[in-house]
Amino acid sequence: MFEWKDKYSCGIKRVDDEHKKLFEIGQSIYSMIKKEDNQIFYIDEILDSIDELRKYTIYHFEDEERLMQLYEYPGYKQQKLVHDKFIEKIESIDESDIEKNPEEEVIKLLDFVYKWISEHILGMDLKLKDYFDNLRPSKLVKNTKKF
Repeated sequence: MFEWKDKYSCGIKRVDDEHKKLFEIGQSIYSMIKKEDNQIFYIDEILDSIDELRKYTIYHFEDEERLMQLYEYPGYKQQKLVHDKFIEKIESIDESDIEKNPEEEVIKLLDFVYKWISEHILGMDLKLKDYFDNLRPSKLVKNTKKF
């Protein structure tokens, strides 16, 4: 389900690596939901991984936003708003719903996350790539030390 494709590459190694990590966490959760295991460990493992996804997403967004601010990216405010809405959504996950019906709830969550990440990368983050591709090399090199 969560498969990295070259079309997602922003050409910014750090951002691409963080996006790949999000895909890895999502795939790990998907793999867990598809295996038949002891329910107690199964639910705990899934909830821990969802928490990891939540925390890593926040870390990634903060990192990406610092990069945008550092290089005065004109789409920063719009990106920040979109990021904040996603964080609100992922933080509103009701763990009791997952505990009651793990497969259905986790698949629903992962479907949302996968679609959101894919569309966000292809729709907004690739604009960041275009911006960096058009930056003067002197500005890019000067600010690299800060990031």
